[in-house]
Amino acid sequence: MNKHFQIRVAEDGDARACHDIYGSYVDDLIVTFTIDNPSVEEYLAKIRNTKKLYPFYVAEDTEGRIFGYCCGEPLRPHDAYKWNVEWTIVLAPDCPRRQGVGSALFKQFERTLKAQGFQYIYAVIVDTNEPSLAFHKSLGFSEVGHFMNAGIKQGQWLGIKWLSKFIGTTGSANVHDPIPFERLLEANSSTIQCNGATECD
Repeated sequence: MNKHFQIRVAEDGDARACHDIYGSYVDDLIVTFTIDNPSVEEYLAKIRNTKKLYPFYVAEDTEGRIFGYCCGEPLRPHDAYKWNVEWTIVLAPDCPRRQGVGSALFKQFERTLKAQGFQYIYAVIVDTNEPSLAFHKSLGFSEVGHFMNAGIKQGQWLGIKWLSKFIGTTGSANVHDPIPFERLLEANSSTIQCNGATECD
């Protein structure tokens, strides 16, 4: 696969690719608690709804193939949690490794959240998924919780670990409400060029 890629905002036409990428992991115990992969139509709705407030990015090669995505969602439904974001990142099974794809997605995601005014990013990871745990810790996440036997999938109890990263500029409670992603898009580019494991522009 071509190692040159770009990070851009997800569009309606990416719903099928996101569906297929996530679906390849539904039967994998250590990646997701999801039992049935949502429909393409549900992914389309997710892309549209997510982008109202949170970033939704895809990694795309020069031939237009999507091989990874990341997106945000509320940590909890209560208003007091609004400065926190739970993020999800999923890379295609054949995504080129050690080319900086995952890191590039996170870098742009984090940069955007900072511009919006969010304070913390959270990740929820199955406790046996060592590659994902190591990846997140390399990005500056710290483990903040471990729920043993949090769910059952394919007849097995599975635990989850919570990780967080502070991205705010102050510990003060005097912060403005996060800027909706759709508003931020009006004044910024939606595409970032990347070349392998090098920096993105």
